[in-house]
Amino acid sequence: MAAHSPAVSRAVAALDALARASDGLTLSELARETGEPKSTLHAILATLVEAGLLVRDGATKRYRLGPHLLAVAGAYARQSDLLRAFGEVARPLARELGETIQLAILQGRDVLYVGKQEGTQWVWLASEVGTRLPAHATSLGKCLLAWLPPEELERLLAAGPLVALTPRTITDPDILRAELAQVRERGYAIDRGETLPDVWCFGAPVRDAQGAVVAALSISVPVTRIAPERIDELIAAARWAATELSLRLGYCDMVTAEGEEVIEDVQRRRVAP
Repeated sequence: MAAHSPAVSRAVAALDALARASDGLTLSELARETGEPKSTLHAILATLVEAGLLVRDGATKRYRLGPHLLAVAGAYARQSDLLRAFGEVARPLARELGETIQLAILQGRDVLYVGKQEGTQWVWLASEVGTRLPAHATSLGKCLLAWLPPEELERLLAAGPLVALTPRTITDPDILRAELAQVRERGYAIDRGETLPDVWCFGAPVRDAQGAVVAALSISVPVTRIAPERIDELIAAARWAATELSLRLGYCDMVTAEGEEVIEDVQRRRVAP
């Protein structure tokens, strides 16, 4: 069994709690969020402040994430094959479509946004890099949940009620299970105003070299720019981009006729002038 450091686990829990807080947290609030005694947390927080991972407002006594996390995040982005490949795929597609492209991974019951390429058209989104949103409410999350092992999906569904972000958000576990089955069958997911009332998102899974779904990519579009004939275009573009990203990560086991069709589209786009 790997060695376990309780102090590091507590530090990570504190950072996670602060990442979810929009205006920082006091020591007492952090103790409640993490379930740790204030006396234990105090020394950990002082160390994180000294390292620049946190800052403490002397007037309000609130802790917030610190500037050194930007350096760590930047290094992660530079070192990540996934994020490098996402940038190479998303930049030209965002220019071509004029729409925003996003990348997320699954963390528990949430999606964590790790990549975003702005389009040329305006659209207001609740997500920025580092944002977490309930997975069941997003096209990205539906893709990530759809390919979980059944026992893992059931564990997540049993962890608590599914919150509603809009009146369209799926909050019934049985309806969500049926939706995820459709996502697996057709190879893409749609968020029909389930995260934001006036925005639709079209998502597709991203696979690594072993074929595991490790991320999802989506295209976000305001409903004012969605005509019936454009839905097929946006679905095809999301699937193309996710497939292109998967291929760059080493995935090549697209053996179904539908998969071959997507790969052919990838190849056509690569050679297009």
